[in-house]
Amino acid sequence: MKKEILKLFPPIGIFILILWFSRPWFHGIVMSLYRNPSIIYLILTLLLLAKYSSKKRLEEYNRKNITISGIFALMLLLLIFVSVLTGALSNTALYKEHHPTQVSKELELSSSKIRILPKLTAYRYAVDTIEYARYTLGSSHLTIRDGTPVWGFFIIPDGAWNAIRLKDKGVLFVEMNTTQAKMARMENELQVGPGMQIFDNLEWNLYKKHYLIDLDVPRALYYDGKIYIVVPYISYSFRVFYTVPKWGGVLIVDEDGNVEDLTPEEALKDERLKDFPIFPELLTRRIIYAQNYWKENVFSNIKNLWLHHESQIELIDVSGQGNRQPFLVIANDGREYWMIAVEPYGRAHGLAAIYLINAQSGEMSQVKFETPLTGPVKAIDYVKKALPTFDWSQFMAVEPIPIFLNGKLWWRIAIIPQSGSGVAKIAFVNAETKEVEIFENEDDVRAFLLYGQIGAKVEEVSGTVRGIYSYIKDGNTHWILIVDNRTLYLSADQLNNELIFKVLNLKEGENVTIKMSEGRVVEIEKSWGG
Repeated sequence: MKKEILKLFPPIGIFILILWFSRPWFHGIVMSLYRNPSIIYLILTLLLLAKYSSKKRLEEYNRKNITISGIFALMLLLLIFVSVLTGALSNTALYKEHHPTQVSKELELSSSKIRILPKLTAYRYAVDTIEYARYTLGSSHLTIRDGTPVWGFFIIPDGAWNAIRLKDKGVLFVEMNTTQAKMARMENELQVGPGMQIFDNLEWNLYKKHYLIDLDVPRALYYDGKIYIVVPYISYSFRVFYTVPKWGGVLIVDEDGNVEDLTPEEALKDERLKDFPIFPELLTRRIIYAQNYWKENVFSNIKNLWLHHESQIELIDVSGQGNRQPFLVIANDGREYWMIAVEPYGRAHGLAAIYLINAQSGEMSQVKFETPLTGPVKAIDYVKKALPTFDWSQFMAVEPIPIFLNGKLWWRIAIIPQSGSGVAKIAFVNAETKEVEIFENEDDVRAFLLYGQIGAKVEEVSGTVRGIYSYIKDGNTHWILIVDNRTLYLSADQLNNELIFKVLNLKEGENVTIKMSEGRVVEIEKSWGG
């Protein structure tokens, strides 16, 4: 008997080794059970109930097995009841850990780093530049390059056979604060990345490094001449019958395929990740949804959501556009936020609030409004109403992005062809007055973003910074900026915090474009390329 048992050890050991080696393939099944431990208890209880309630068992140990079967049946009913509550239990706990620490009436967003180019158009611009027969582009993602949000696309093998044989060729960045096709391509071969298959696949390697997690969107980071793949991830706090999602850390993959696993504290201190979105985008949606579980206990929350709907909100996603909230926005102080606009529950389409989650630390704040405001879904309807003769069978209004101009909330909406090939018009809808402004010229759009009004003329001074000098006069900092043969005079009292920061970071020899209106500097842009 012992010999027969010993003979089983080698094949069992080999089977366990095979399972361990191939564990990334079973990640989805394992995580569905890990996130919901009550399902595991249900399965075990059901198996035990089946064992002790079988006809043969009941005949052999009648009274004892009937008692045990009754206990397991009662446990099964209790577990079914608890499993129904696990979602509410998890969200109630998540709300207690993440709810707004600050409520304001206005948000100061950067007017120079606003998204103008929609996701679909950026993809069309990018994919039309790929001239390699065996390569294509991966899914688009919003990332940061030189402190500015851009669309990123990994250049991946095209086709199943090429995905096994070839490596990712690099990354393509598309500038998002212009309607023009401004791109930069970094062709550094990646040993591990998205789009490749088997052992050099990104998810395969990340789950080998850290298994019981959910991965966020992989984002390309170009730092010091090298490409890194940055993937924040969600881990879970175990609460016996349910789990609560939390920011687990950040995985970084370099060009050679080496994987670093950083804790949130380590990621915040990492120089490469400075000013980079490292708080999981997918966790942001979970946190905002959990704001509906604001009452003290789970049963009060269930009662409210089923019957009363007090202070209940809904995440707003314009259907059929493939670009869900949250949106990444930049504030005037340079901080990055995940932004989500929410509507009241039901058929109301007004704006209930805007939530902001710091894309670095995860700190949460909220913008509330005293006056009734139109939400993004209805804002699209107002744009269509303002263009009654437009052929909406050939065009579509996409990506209502909230912006603040002179303290007023507007929705920026892009009008693009169904194919995504270009931007036909840019519309702005005043959330309070329902006023609609429509532009076809990018310069007019920029002037409107800078001033919040129509007709402001902007002059551009482009060239190389030949010199920059500062001095103090009347308690205020002044600068003399020499760009090629032009001399510009700047004063701190005429610049916002964002522009002051840009002036302080200017260096001789850099190529810049200075935008001016009525003798005042309104924007400073360094040359973008690579």
